[in-house]
Amino acid sequence: MNSMKKILIGVVFSSSGLVLGACSVGGLESLLNLIGPTGLTAGIASKAEAVARQMGGPGGFGGEMMDGFAGHMPQHMGFHNETNLVEPGGTMMVGMSNESGQDCVFHLTYVTSQMGANEQTLDVTVPAGGDVTVQMPCSEIMGMGSLEMPGQPGCHLADGQPVDNTMAVPGFMGMDYSCGDEQIFRLMADAIDLDGDGDHQELIIISQAMEQHMQSGFRMGMGPMMGRMMGG
Repeated sequence: MNSMKKILIGVVFSSSGLVLGACSVGGLESLLNLIGPTGLTAGIASKAEAVARQMGGPGGFGGEMMDGFAGHMPQHMGFHNETNLVEPGGTMMVGMSNESGQDCVFHLTYVTSQMGANEQTLDVTVPAGGDVTVQMPCSEIMGMGSLEMPGQPGCHLADGQPVDNTMAVPGFMGMDYSCGDEQIFRLMADAIDLDGDGDHQELIIISQAMEQHMQSGFRMGMGPMMGRMMGG
């Protein structure tokens, strides 16, 4: 009796009608996400959802360009159990490019389960017209400036002027990158008015995650990304 595997028979709706499917109890619960994350995983998942809530809409990371992202991502962050977290000792690279005429201090911010569930910061000075690449602990979430607060300083120019992080959309492990990958952030003039404020001369920081989401057509919703997530 103890060796018998518990089985649930599920009714699944498909385009062709009703389908009966057999799933192990654990597998079905995992599929439906009925078992919530616990311990450190719960802390990482909570932080990821808080960051995701700030992705689109007026004042959010990426503004109106991320509306399709904002409505869907909290339930798709993927940090459901400890197997979804960073492996101990994992690292990644971050490249920062400064296309302005002044040196700038980038405020790299990240959350890595290797250090708990709190935001960590690393200030990196990048010379005018230059590029700097740093190695950091592989992290579940990473961006510039506060990860939950769009419009906060993502870097400071040599004259003290802050450049906000609104277009520096944070990236998530498993969706935007894997351990060992490199993520890029660029400080540049907003020549095509990405933030929609009518100023084509101001400086913005744009993240690789933001560029990827734009290419995936996030204003059109989640279709392109979900296809990739499902192997399409």
